[in-house]
Amino acid sequence: MAEFVQQNIEETIPELEQLERVGLFAKEEIKAIIKRRTHHEYRLVRRQRDKEDFLKYIQYEVNLLHLIKKRRNRLHYFFKKDEIEMTIITRILRLFRRTCTQNPEDLKLWSSYIEFARTWHMMQELSRVFTRLLKVHSDKPALWIMAAKFQMEENSSSENARGLMLRALRHHPKSHKLWTEYFRLELMNADKQRKRYALLKQSQIEPDEDDMNDAVMQGAVAQMVYKQAMQQMSDDIDLHLAFLPICQRFDFTQHILDEIYSDLEESHADSELVWNALSRRHLSPDSEESEESIVVTEEGKCHTVFDEAVKSIPTPKMWSMYVEFCIERLERGGSVKTSNQRARQTLNVLDRAHKACDTLPEELFDRWLTVLLIVGGVDEAISAAQEAVTVHPTSVNLWCRYMQLVIQNITDAEQQKTNVTKLFEKACSNLKSKNSLPLWKIAMEWCLASDPANLETLLQTGVREHKHVAMVLKEHYLDWAYLQGGLKTVRRVYSLLAKEKPLTTEFFYKYIAIENAQTDTKMKQIRSCYEDALREFGTTEPDLWLDFIKLELTHPNGNPSNSPSLHWRAMQALQGDHVETFTIKYTLMQTGHCS
Repeated sequence: MAEFVQQNIEETIPELEQLERVGLFAKEEIKAIIKRRTHHEYRLVRRQRDKEDFLKYIQYEVNLLHLIKKRRNRLHYFFKKDEIEMTIITRILRLFRRTCTQNPEDLKLWSSYIEFARTWHMMQELSRVFTRLLKVHSDKPALWIMAAKFQMEENSSSENARGLMLRALRHHPKSHKLWTEYFRLELMNADKQRKRYALLKQSQIEPDEDDMNDAVMQGAVAQMVYKQAMQQMSDDIDLHLAFLPICQRFDFTQHILDEIYSDLEESHADSELVWNALSRRHLSPDSEESEESIVVTEEGKCHTVFDEAVKSIPTPKMWSMYVEFCIERLERGGSVKTSNQRARQTLNVLDRAHKACDTLPEELFDRWLTVLLIVGGVDEAISAAQEAVTVHPTSVNLWCRYMQLVIQNITDAEQQKTNVTKLFEKACSNLKSKNSLPLWKIAMEWCLASDPANLETLLQTGVREHKHVAMVLKEHYLDWAYLQGGLKTVRRVYSLLAKEKPLTTEFFYKYIAIENAQTDTKMKQIRSCYEDALREFGTTEPDLWLDFIKLELTHPNGNPSNSPSLHWRAMQALQGDHVETFTIKYTLMQTGHCS
């Protein structure tokens, strides 16, 4: 065992001599390096060595590399790198190989190995790493893609990348990601060939397309990949559509795009997703930078196809996609004339969708309200919201929007109060209590601004609702009580609310914060609140105990002598893993690490 360690250490002597000779390290530092390496080497020759032993050795050598780099920069000495850095890098790679062989299932370890080799531009090593990795983890398409990308983008080997993708597809013939990445890889290769061709033709900036007869440069290989994928999964619409955005990134793929669109139209004419793609086809990729007149013309073509789509497939989903397209274009902005035209088109489509669908979906009603508000149709928006909650009486979102519209657009105080109160009561009667919190928040904000006299009544009602509502409103109730009547009122409200479940730790912390903010802090009130909280959560919340102890130890009016008894009570009350959590945090607090 010792002889192997000695042999490995002796192999490092030439690089250490160089480090000392060129002045990067002193003699004492070299001895320290030898000592540390000997320690790590002995750990690696034990019978029961584990992954951590290798990782610690690797980390030590990586840190040494960084230190050498810093000292080179400081001394401006950049020679002898082959004799120094390369030998250390080779040793690290050897350590990675050994630990990956012993722990082949650890993908994080493989990833670290790859990243280190990539950092130091060890391309041959990377190729070998990926080869070994794929032998062990051939069942993971993402690793095949990673290896192919390395060969294509870093190793500049399209042949190796193609070979890897073909092997991957033999293992995973139904993988969407593999087919689309292979398609993208072949298009990248074609693009690279075209750019190379353009550079060679120095006599013209843009070579004549007629002279480009090479099939690879025309994307023929990528086209074959697409056809093979469709043969494997002809009925898979998602895969079919996934080729489109990849193809649109390249400027020479129009003929491939035409084929994909044609196949989609022929094979999946009954799919809303396909009609959506066919309609958006007429928007050029650079439409964001195009002249407004061109964009409007492109949009007109999209509307024509969408109109045909909703005739062929008059489903709510198809109408939703049409409306979504209209709103996307409306939100782009533009001149007043263009914006008005888009708004009219959007409202027209929404109106047609309303008439065509027996029940307009919730999301379309929501979008309709948005558009009406954009164009300033407030009264129409209120009418639409009223119809929306009639059609979808259990939609929290639509009730909230309806209530906000009524609040914002009725100026008469009495009329607003009457309408909002009736609307809120009607909404609560239709909604499940556990889902109605957003509505209660709107009602509280309105009460606070327009009807403060009835806010307490609203809060008293709310704290008796479902726990999802009550727990939040109790905190708001404390805030309101303090703002409204000061400390005396908040104490009265707290004593009432603390008796009614459900309760949360946030509720108790809220009251403690209010008491703590007073200039004349009443520790009796704070302790009483902590005791209330501990009765509810003392078995599962170690932080409550810790905060109580910390209060006694650090507060000017605290009593440190209470700390031991609180610690003892916590150890008796807490259950399961909470005991260990409390012990660790308490120890840290005792040693000065409390925050």
